Amino acid sequence: LEARATKKARRALKEIVSLRPDYANVIDPATGDIIIVPAANLPVGCRVSVRTGDKVPADGVVVEGTSTVDESSLTGEARPVEKHPGEQVSSGSINVGSTQLVIRTSSTVGDSALSRLIELIEEAQANGSETEKLVDAFAKKYTPFVLIIAFCLCTVPWFFGEEVGRYWSLNGLIFIIIACPCALTISTPVTYSAGLAATAKRGIIIKGGRHLECLGHVKTVVLDKTGTLTTGRFSLSHLEPVGGSKSRKEIMRLLAIMEAPSSHPLSACLVSAAKDEGVVLSATDCALQHTILKGEGVTATVDDERLYVGNARLFRRIGMYNIPKQYTDWAAEWSDEGGTVGYVGIEGKGIIAIYCVRDTIREEAPSVVSALHQSGVEVIMLTGDGQGAARSVGNQVGLDESCIQSQLLPEDKLQYVSSLKGSSTDRHPSLYGGRNLILMVGDGVNDAPALTVADIGVAMGEGAALAVEMSDVTLMDSNLTKLLFSMDIGAKVITTVKENIAFSIVVNLIAIVLTCFGKMTLLWAIVSDVGTMLLVTLNGMKLLSPRTIAAIERKQDGVALSRTKREKDGQRYDNLNEVGSGDLELV
Repeated sequence: LEARATKKARRALKEIVSLRPDYANVIDPATGDIIIVPAANLPVGCRVSVRTGDKVPADGVVVEGTSTVDESSLTGEARPVEKHPGEQVSSGSINVGSTQLVIRTSSTVGDSALSRLIELIEEAQANGSETEKLVDAFAKKYTPFVLIIAFCLCTVPWFFGEEVGRYWSLNGLIFIIIACPCALTISTPVTYSAGLAATAKRGIIIKGGRHLECLGHVKTVVLDKTGTLTTGRFSLSHLEPVGGSKSRKEIMRLLAIMEAPSSHPLSACLVSAAKDEGVVLSATDCALQHTILKGEGVTATVDDERLYVGNARLFRRIGMYNIPKQYTDWAAEWSDEGGTVGYVGIEGKGIIAIYCVRDTIREEAPSVVSALHQSGVEVIMLTGDGQGAARSVGNQVGLDESCIQSQLLPEDKLQYVSSLKGSSTDRHPSLYGGRNLILMVGDGVNDAPALTVADIGVAMGEGAALAVEMSDVTLMDSNLTKLLFSMDIGAKVITTVKENIAFSIVVNLIAIVLTCFGKMTLLWAIVSDVGTMLLVTLNGMKLLSPRTIAAIERKQDGVALSRTKREKDGQRYDNLNEVGSGDLELV
């Protein structure tokens, strides 16, 4: 029964495993011919042909062709995504367009997003929740106790006569059937498996029932700014040389050299901006002793000079923050407008340029924050950016200034999340304990320590591999609405397990009372036991039903529509305020 019940739940993993392609069409660099090779032997950096209907064998970058790609099994997004040259494609996605794509692989099959996804799901299935462990432990102690009582009922009364012995032997057999804990021990893992499968099908990978249970007890959500509340796709809005020692093009060249080795989204933006302005780096343009200064910027030696690129904190620390007031006023203005301000400096010469990059808010971020607030969840934003940029993003997503923490280093984020957890030592989640848990959402390497110390860490799938590795939950398509879905599923799992436990106990108590009064037969005891087991198992499997999923999604859509209506009402009110007093009387 358990195998049949969990078959549907485990089918989600089989569907994902089946996405892994067996072969790849490699393009011979010398002749241009197609060579079919096992996908497992695919090297990094080779060119692969992905024709219409073919699966992408490994993560890579499109170098030729424009087509639509189905990523639904990885991200849960049913709508195909159009891919252009220069864009990333993931292993396991399918070319459903009419054009062949040529990709250059950036990872082996074993290191691909699909392989990581499969490993995460396999880890999830092996990682039981505290409630599952509690039920198993209860059954191990409870079952021998029931057997001893039943044995006594079937043996001791025979010393008081044959009629008494027959009566109590029958009751002993009835008791051993109705007291069987099968309903609990089978329905509980089935419920968690169903919850994990429901989230996996929508591109949410939860590393086990324990973390699924945690999601139902979250009362505080801590969100990183860059790459989490924002898209992480920066654009250079301002760059002003300081002092006239370097031209704009020379500064752009230095920025490209300094930022090329970094993986931060801001670095990619600066390198891209330099290319757009015609900067071409030669083989001799390299950064020596390149060092990332966490929470501050980068430093390296370029053209025999020590360069620094980073925020104001870095230049204040090294004693180089000494620029005319005009530039500090610009920096304050750009920051208040929501931009991230940075500086370029040379050791011995001071700051030679000031720049500003801008990020865009994720479309779903305001509605997600609003939904969390309506659910009674406290939302806090952490960022290493300045107060102006942090305040601007916070205002756009609906956060009060008291819920915004800015200018934080990675260790500051770690300490802040630790302080939120408080001094409680028993924070293991269960059905009735660990209710006020802390959830942290991040995407970068600097978020990994905080993700680890939080009760439950959530990583954006497009973020750094270290963040995904250290987290408990991964949103494969980096869509924040999936966070709401996973929390709702977690709460639904807890409710369902409680329903199953309560129903099993009530039915067993009724059966025991009827047995004591001689009103229970062996046949009805079997019907009661097996019927209860089937009912609670089916109740657990309802988490995979389209009706349950649709109800959760309608709830989320309702919150989003409610917020949109409030925004429109507010806009109408603002427009009314713009009407003159005379016109208002006419209205």
